[in-house]
Amino acid sequence: MTFPLNTDIPRYGADDDTEQAWQWFHAVAQLVATELAAQRPGTLALVDDGEEVYWLTEQDGFRYLATALTFEGEVVLSGAARVIDLVGLGVDELNYKRETLMRWLMEQTTMRVGDARLLRLPPLAHTPD
Repeated sequence: MTFPLNTDIPRYGADDDTEQAWQWFHAVAQLVATELAAQRPGTLALVDDGEEVYWLTEQDGFRYLATALTFEGEVVLSGAARVIDLVGLGVDELNYKRETLMRWLMEQTTMRVGDARLLRLPPLAHTPD
């Protein structure tokens, strides 16, 4: 069973410039998610000369774009997060991430993990409001 892509773009809750950068970053991230959805499960998008990767992970009946850094050629899954959950990024960082994803859309450098289940992120611990 293939889950649908989550296309929600949550508000970032920051000043107008940061909010706009967040929205543009997510617009490009959704294009990347769509491209990855068309590829075989376990495909990772290599961006920023392989320093960061993006892939689709399944949670709560949806597929989400997730990201992690790499270290010495290995994906650091302990620091992985869904893109919609990224916090603390400023305008410059969001713009840089958007630009690396735009470059990936043109180049589409990928690698594949044999067992896509290895890329699943643990469920989020929800805290009461």
